[in-house]
Amino acid sequence: MAGLSIDLRYPAGAFVYGMTKPRVTVDGHEVPVHDWGQNYFDVVVGGPHRIEIYVPYALPRRAGRARLDVMVPEQGVALEYMAPSFTFARGSLGAPGQQVSVGHKTTVTVVAMIPALAIFGVALYGLYLRAEQWWG
Repeated sequence: MAGLSIDLRYPAGAFVYGMTKPRVTVDGHEVPVHDWGQNYFDVVVGGPHRIEIYVPYALPRRAGRARLDVMVPEQGVALEYMAPSFTFARGSLGAPGQQVSVGHKTTVTVVAMIPALAIFGVALYGLYLRAEQWWG
């Protein structure tokens, strides 16, 4: 048996993920997960292993799905999973230190556009009122 170490992480702003634990399957069999952070699993040495991770959520039911086929040597292997900022995006699974939150740019863009659209709407309404006064 060899060790498989997976660091399960989520973006700082996505605190809702902290209310549930991610689900991990190895070769189609769900393995017990302690919580977010470092988790260790025993797997058979040699041959490819399919690792699948997702976070149970209201909508979609399986947020941040990620899948990776990995060869596990005798000394084991370390992986990192990062849940997405935007729940409909895919999770990121791979080498430690290289995983980023998918959907972060989309989330920031949408959040930044809301006030801009509100200001634009108020300005249009002001122009409408002024035009109504002018044309009487």
